Amino acid sequence: MYVPRLPLIIVTTLAVLFGAGWLTDSIAASRVERSISRDVEEAARLEVSPRVSVGGVPYLASLFTGEIPTISVHALDVDVAELGMVNAQTRLEEVQVTRGQALNGNIDGAPARAFSRTISLDGVALGHLIDVTDLDIAHPYDISPGGGPAAEALLTGTPFNQRESHTVLVDLRLVGDEFRMIPRELVDAPAELSDEEAREVMDAFALTLDTTQLPLAGRATSVNLSGGSIYFESRQLNVTVNLADLSPVDVSG
Repeated sequence: MYVPRLPLIIVTTLAVLFGAGWLTDSIAASRVERSISRDVEEAARLEVSPRVSVGGVPYLASLFTGEIPTISVHALDVDVAELGMVNAQTRLEEVQVTRGQALNGNIDGAPARAFSRTISLDGVALGHLIDVTDLDIAHPYDISPGGGPAAEALLTGTPFNQRESHTVLVDLRLVGDEFRMIPRELVDAPAELSDEEAREVMDAFALTLDTTQLPLAGRATSVNLSGGSIYFESRQLNVTVNLADLSPVDVSG
């Protein structure tokens, strides 16, 4: 069977060029990610290099646009005083860079449209705060999927003064600087529980936190529930990049 040589040569050449371009772009992005990770580790005095991701496909388009669409710094199982282990992410959006910064990842002092930090508390971390060691967090139904000042959660666990597990529906609220976890309904409990005992159980699932004391960039502006964890986010607009601020947890002081 005859195959025209010219179209085959063209297709092969384009495939090779595309592959070479993709490889070059991936190497450039990886080098920048390693550079930012190293710089953040040093500036924030972290014990482990954080995982960094730069957005934009292809990444090298930033050489011509002068903008890196997103830069994210991730850390898992960070030990935070009074909270225990938390997961954290810091994210920059629309970082304005020179060609040199786009190539070497030295973004300290670059302007960015937005800066946000998100931390998540799973059942272990939240249970530590309310003294419920077997706490499970679940969605009662689909609510506030994008986050906001309010959400809801089903908490299941055994309070310190109880013998059996209970399930309580709680409201999650941000009021000023405070996060308030307010028990609303005792969903599952032994039938013989008295009204007073039921109130004691619900009170065991109550919590108030000053979000300015959390390892966030300011007070929390959003709270939501996803994947069995409660997420808090703080957000600032029109910032100048400070490498120490890119630490997934607050290291000031």
